[in-house]
Amino acid sequence: MKQVMFVELGMGADLHGQDVTKASIRAVRNAIERNSMPGMRGLVGGDTGKMQVRVHLAVPADAEKLDEDAVRAVFPYGNVSIHVGPGGMLAPSGIFLADKDDKNEMIYIVNAAVEVGI
Repeated sequence: MKQVMFVELGMGADLHGQDVTKASIRAVRNAIERNSMPGMRGLVGGDTGKMQVRVHLAVPADAEKLDEDAVRAVFPYGNVSIHVGPGGMLAPSGIFLADKDDKNEMIYIVNAAVEVGI
């Protein structure tokens, strides 16, 4: 990415089921859902494939289970790269719900930083 134009931050959680992908998708959506970048089309000459999107995810556990393609699918445009590192949080939910596919009582909390540029 030559020039970063925007950076948006988000947080997502999976309260039951300990699904790092679900928490990551929620974090990315939290970062981008209330934004509009109408000037980007002009910056990329109308070719949204030239738009670069770099996603940084701080995940607390199970990074190897992250479905990067599912996270990438959240973005309607751009060349999306995913970068995963340690972080986020594991927090106790206080209850184990087998009917919600809980493996334990932990809440998975993921932080996201989304960079958009050219």
